[in-house]
Parts: sequence; C-alpha cells; structure tokens
Amino acid sequence: MRRGHGPAGRRLALLAVIALAVGLALLLAHRSLQATSAPASGHIVPRASAPAVLAPAQPAVASTGGGAATPTAPAPAAPKVSDSKLLGQRIMVGLDGTSPSQALLDAVRNGQVGSVILFAANIVDRPQITALTSSLQRAARAGGNPPVLIAIDQEGGQVKRFPYGPPFLSPPQMAQRGSVSEAYRQGALTGGYLRARGINWDLAPVLDVPTYPNAFIWQQGRAFSFDSGAVARYAGGFARGVQSAGIAATGKHFPGVGSAAVDTDNQLNELRPTASQRRGALVPYRSLIGRGLDSVMLSTAGFPAYDSTGRPTALSPTMIRGLLRGQLGFQGVTITDSLNSPTGHDEITAGVLAAQAGADVLLFIDSAPGELGSLLRALHGGRIGRADAVASYERIVALKHKVAR
Repeated sequence: MRRGHGPAGRRLALLAVIALAVGLALLLAHRSLQATSAPASGHIVPRASAPAVLAPAQPAVASTGGGAATPTAPAPAAPKVSDSKLLGQRIMVGLDGTSPSQALLDAVRNGQVGSVILFAANIVDRPQITALTSSLQRAARAGGNPPVLIAIDQEGGQVKRFPYGPPFLSPPQMAQRGSVSEAYRQGALTGGYLRARGINWDLAPVLDVPTYPNAFIWQQGRAFSFDSGAVARYAGGFARGVQSAGIAATGKHFPGVGSAAVDTDNQLNELRPTASQRRGALVPYRSLIGRGLDSVMLSTAGFPAYDSTGRPTALSPTMIRGLLRGQLGFQGVTITDSLNSPTGHDEITAGVLAAQAGADVLLFIDSAPGELGSLLRALHGGRIGRADAVASYERIVALKHKVAR
C-alpha cells in the first residue's frame, strides 16, 4: 500500500485540479460559442449532435384590406392538352347500331369526344354491350385520354334501357314503399348492374316534383312523388345507392319540369310555376347537392321567373351560374338534356350557347358533326372564356377518374 502526501502537498494538488477544471470549462464555452454563432461574413455551422428540424411550410397570405391576412391557394395549372381535347371532352354523342363506328372510335382516340350515351337500340346482350364499352375505353387509352363517360337512362319504370335489369321498382313504387333503405338498395343494384357492363354514368334519378296529375313526368311514371320532401328522400336514397357502386348519378331535369304538360324532348316549353312550386322544385336539389350528388342535368325548358329572356335552362347563364352554382352551391358536373330537343336553335348553335352559359357536358343524340369546330371558333373568338373551358374540363376529368375502373 502507497503512503499519502502531507497537508501542504494535498493543498497544492487540490489547487491544480481546480485550475484544470476552470480551464476546461472556458475551453468548452468557447467552442460552444463558435458552433452557434458566426461572423457576418461566415456561414452558420450546425452542431453535429443536434439534427435540424424543418418547420412546416406556411401558406401564402394575402391582405384583405382590413389588416387581416387570409391564406391563398396557388392558382391551378392549366391542363396541358390541345384546345380540341380541352373542348372535345365536353361532347357526348350517341351511336347507331350495336358497335361503335370507326369514325367514333377515331374521335374518342383523338380526344374529340369525351362521352357516349347508349339507348335500348344499342343493346343486345351482356357480351355485346361489354364489347362495345370496352372498345370505347381502349380507344381513349390509345390516345392518352381520360376514360370515356358512358351514360344511360336507367331510371326505373317506363324509362329503362335495360328492360330486365334493375331497378325493379319504379320511382313511384319506391316512394310508396316508404323505405329510404329500399330506394338505396334499388340504386345499388342498378349501379352494380351497369358497372358489370362497362357503363359508368346513370342519368337518374328524376328530381322533378309534379304540380298536377297530368304533368308528363307523372304520367310517364318517372316522378317519385307530388311531395318535394318525399322526392328528396327517396330519390336521394336511390342516387346514393347508385354512387355506392362507383357509378355517377344525375339529378334531373333542373330546375324542375313538374309543371310541364308535354315532354320537353318534344316541345319547347316556357314554364311558369308559382313561387311556392318553384321553391318546392328546388328542395330535392338542395338535399342531394348537400350530400354529394355527382351531376345535374339541365332541362331545355325556359323559366321566365328565373331568366326573363325565356332561354332554355341549358342555355341560360343566369340559371346555371347564378341559380345552380351560385345559390345552390353545386360544384359537380352539369350536363344538358338533349340539344336535339327543341331549344329555338339548331343543335350546333345550341351547343355553343350552352357552353357559353356554363354547361359542362353537351349532349347530342347523333354524332354532332361540326360541333367541335364551332366550339373551337367560339373559344378562339373569346365567346367561350378559356378559364371557364378549363374549369369544365377539370370537373369532367375529375368525374371520369372517380368512376374509372
């Protein structure tokens, strides 16, 4: 065992230890200062022992003029497509026979037609209709285009392009059952049936509220009820059922043709429902829009109470931009009723006027020769705003991707 030093030696040793500790502390403090600060001409040196944490990006703000600042989203980039594709996606056409012509397939491939409507005359059986719809989608893919919207009127009752398919209850029968869940089930069955055949858009349900028993929409067995609340409940259930199967549903015929005695497909109607009837007609739209309705069909009837010019709804900016999008807040896709119907214009002119008014999809029963050229001339001449054209294109493409397989 070693012997220790005396008291004087121990004091000297203690002082040496204290001096060494103070020196080390000063050295560490100096190095810490170098690590966290730098001269104006130098660079900040991060400490290796403390990794940097990025703060979340903050949205840009714009002054509201009153001192407060509100977030502003960056402006969306315009789609990088040609003008013919920008406008072609708005065109819906029918076809002759039970298979698409080469001209139609070429138009789809070139992006000059974005949607197709089918009728009973186009349908033979499941293998045939599946081959038809598949050929349209292949043509769209071959041209690098979004999927084709393939639409049909499968309302139930008198209007069923697949007569033996669902819904197995007519709209009045769904309402008479008094069960929203049954209306939903009928819609879900319908949506699944259409999807299995390559169809992705049902132009149903009818939201019209008949105002008297002789209204054509009631006589045809297409309206759910004379009560606007019942229409909202059962048509809403049906629409949600259709959409649950991945199929787009459509409320029609905006803003409500329940006071028309003659089918608007056959006669240019100028309808004058009372203020109470107009309010009732909008009840189903308010309800379904609030619950995510995919699309709304614009009628070809005029309503002087809304638009004093008497223009058909499908050609009226007052009713599309003002009433439907402005007051009711609808943000989905609008589609005209057939522009081959009486509108006071030939179908080509009607298509341009509808596009100007804010309609998204322009429905033609035939192949609409010349329509794309007319739309292009209107766009280049400033009669159709480019921002509006882009907005319509983006709504349509969003719906296409929503229902794509």
